Amino acid sequence: MKKKHFKSMVKSIVRAIWKTIFKPLVKCLPETPLKNRLLRAGHKIENRAWWPKPPKEKPINNLNAFLLNELKELGGIEPGLQPSRDFVNQLSQHSYTPWPNLENNSYGEAYGLILRHLGNLDFDTVFLAPWLKRGGANLGLLHHINSHHEKGFKILLITTEKAESSWLNRLPDSATHLNFADFSSNLNHHKSAELLARLLLQIPVQTIHNINSALGWEVFKKYGCQLKSMGKHLFASVFCEDEYEPNIFFGYASYLPETFRFMENVFCDTQWYPKEQSKLTGLTDFAKPVYFPFLGKLLPYAASVQQKAPILWASRIAKQKRPELLYKIAKAMPEYEFHVYGESDRACKAELKALQELENVKYFGKYDSFADIVKAQSYAAFLYTSQYDGLPNVLIEAISNGLPVVSYDVGGIGELIHTDTLLWDDETFENNLVKIKYVLGNKGLLQNSWQYSRDILATRHSWESFINTLESINHYFPVAPMDEYKKIYSDFRVLSNH
Repeated sequence: MKKKHFKSMVKSIVRAIWKTIFKPLVKCLPETPLKNRLLRAGHKIENRAWWPKPPKEKPINNLNAFLLNELKELGGIEPGLQPSRDFVNQLSQHSYTPWPNLENNSYGEAYGLILRHLGNLDFDTVFLAPWLKRGGANLGLLHHINSHHEKGFKILLITTEKAESSWLNRLPDSATHLNFADFSSNLNHHKSAELLARLLLQIPVQTIHNINSALGWEVFKKYGCQLKSMGKHLFASVFCEDEYEPNIFFGYASYLPETFRFMENVFCDTQWYPKEQSKLTGLTDFAKPVYFPFLGKLLPYAASVQQKAPILWASRIAKQKRPELLYKIAKAMPEYEFHVYGESDRACKAELKALQELENVKYFGKYDSFADIVKAQSYAAFLYTSQYDGLPNVLIEAISNGLPVVSYDVGGIGELIHTDTLLWDDETFENNLVKIKYVLGNKGLLQNSWQYSRDILATRHSWESFINTLESINHYFPVAPMDEYKKIYSDFRVLSNH
């Protein structure tokens, strides 16, 4: 107490000396930087902000409250475990920084909540996906789920991203949905992967199919050996890469060098992509072409017979789809009207604005039904300008609704569209423009090319062909009865590693 009173007395004396003696003298000085500095220092003295604050005490250890409370409780049984200062300091020197969320036990809590949410774990097949909403890959996901439903298998769909899944109402009755992201939101990426792996190991499921889930690929990479050792058959669907920087592409196939040893096969929607992967990885028979089925009605030829009928362009307005190329074509063909449908990415605001400034371009924005577009207007043809792609579903929609397609030959597009109506990037823009005009002026050629594509849809893209292809792939459909497969679990205690 004496020390505290002494400090207070010294502070009061210093403030009094400043106010009565030094402050009046400083004010009499000429205007110089020194005078301003002295006045600022005096202001701090008057406001009691000048006295140095005592240093903050550093934490005596790197143990969290959870462990300290545990030690206190154990100390009631064994006094030697009481968390005294010396004991805790000694313990801290031999401990690691605690795991994130250890104090509230998020990992164990999430696992328990998932098990209570699912209840019965008797599933035959698990599908992993980021979400389930409108899109070509998700349409393919539903086809695969329905193929297992048709066989009478119990299905679990695990979505791994924090996003709305607007197509959940399309799931069959035999499918259960688990939004994994809702339960793992408090875990970091590594612990989320471990939790998902533990769940997949715990469920007596024989087939696991990953379609575009980044977390699913991480699980295959880190825990594929454990999953395979438990008799689980791992599959994945891979499509074309996306360009995330100029001339730099990325796709989930980049995981293959570290995962193919644990997997049965990967599925592609073209013949082209397996050949590309074979060049890169040397995995010649690992990728299997599985064409998505078309389940709608194949309508008759519906292209307009008028010479200058509008041209339809419908897709997402994104860098991949080259709206700047569409602009060049439309500008060079003022005699034709172009109807443009599709939601625009933020990165393409300038391209969309340029398109809208052309007098022969009409932009209709986002669309929900391709069939409704064709019903509302007769078109000469459907134009597709993508820079890279697999086998886009929008081309199947165009053909099935009676429209011929004029498209650049990228990815697997040449496997559906006749060469007579294909354009090539290694040709000059002027040569491709000449071909577009020639094709549009030749109604017989347009109809013949459409008939070629329609025949392919009727055979190769039928549901029967889809099922036959999947049945030819070993282990894709679970073979062992559930009771027989569960015997594996009687000999192993399933634990994921750290």
